[in-house]
Amino acid sequence: MKTDEKNPQDWLFLARERLQAADALFLSLGVTYSGVELLQESVERFLKAYLISKSWELQKIHNLSTLLDHAVALDERFKDHADLCESLTVQFWAQHYPGDDLSEVGFDYPELRQMAGELIALIEREINETQP
Repeated sequence: MKTDEKNPQDWLFLARERLQAADALFLSLGVTYSGVELLQESVERFLKAYLISKSWELQKIHNLSTLLDHAVALDERFKDHADLCESLTVQFWAQHYPGDDLSEVGFDYPELRQMAGELIALIEREINETQP
């Protein structure tokens, strides 16, 4: 299967796959560092799907707050998701490379997952309304 970085549906496909993996891991093992990373990567791809659907030029970045700023510039409703993006980005980087304090990584995972679900619902509604 060949994907296209300019196709929002390809980003959604990869975002949903990571979200499904994060959910399966949580159900199986509870909170894990890998689960936090999968959730972050899923939200990142959902945000990129939305932005690309609005003709945004892809930036290969992982900071959810930066991606959210681009989304807020298009739609103020995204501002409500700033706390999720900040927390998930901090926790992602803490566990991504050794050397950081892991004591708070995943401490609020159920809340982050719920907040991610709300952001994802907004993104999917917006993409579905604008796609033919």
